[in-house]
Parts: sequence; C-alpha cells; structure tokens
Amino acid sequence: MRTWSVLLGMVVAATLAGCGGGESKPGGEAAKPTTTAPPPQAATPTTMPPAAAAGEGEDDEPAPLLAWADSDTDEGKAPLTIQFTADVEGGKAPLAYVWKFGDGSPDSSEANPKHTYAKAGTYRADLEVKDSSGDSDSDYLEITVE
Repeated sequence: MRTWSVLLGMVVAATLAGCGGGESKPGGEAAKPTTTAPPPQAATPTTMPPAAAAGEGEDDEPAPLLAWADSDTDEGKAPLTIQFTADVEGGKAPLAYVWKFGDGSPDSSEANPKHTYAKAGTYRADLEVKDSSGDSDSDYLEITVE
C-alpha cells in the first residue's frame, strides 16, 4: 500500500512539473507559472496520526486481552513472601484484577500484590483479569513452600 502511494505521488509530481500551465504569450513564448506545488510526500510513521500509525482507528476494537501471572520466585522456605506481577496486553481500560493465592487467604484486587505463605505445601496462585468490555483472561503459577 505504501509503495503505491509513493508511486502515485511521483506520477502526480511528474505530471504537474511537465504541464507548464498558463497561457501562451504573443510570439510563442509560454507564460511561467506563478506558483509551484510541492511534490506529494509519502506518509511515514512520524507524520501519521498516532492511531493510524498503530493501525487502530476510533471505531476499531481494542486488541484482545491477554494476561500472564509472574512472580519474583516460586519456591522457598516458610514463611515465603512472594511479589506477584500481572503482565497484561490489550483489553479496554479500566482493568480489574483478582489474585487467588490458594492458601485460604483473602483474594487480592491489586495488579501486583505481595503475599506471604506461612505453611509448607504446594499452592496454585490464580490470576484473572477482566476489562471494561467484558473480555477476560487468566493464568496461574505453582508455588512450592518448604
């Protein structure tokens, strides 16, 4: 698409430059044009509006919501404190987070909560993320506490 825009711009520029424009003067001498239009320029990411550069217009749907659960560690001795992180792409803001730590403790609605596992065992920490359009995604981590 971009190649065709550049080629079309070059053809228009060549046509405008070769037409001479204006009326003839007596004696067969052509009148010189008083203004010259600059040749068209191809759109570049720096000259395109931000939405067009990203390939997203006002009516376009947001990218699908994708979520990944991550942590600074997934094993250790009790009491084990873990920093959880929700890595998210796409979706329509605002986002809602729910972390379930798997040890009977209350859920967290923070995107990146800290949680301490007090007893030895294997736990499943679940993350669910929902966006304002109703899209959701989930992921989980297995945590081993000695």
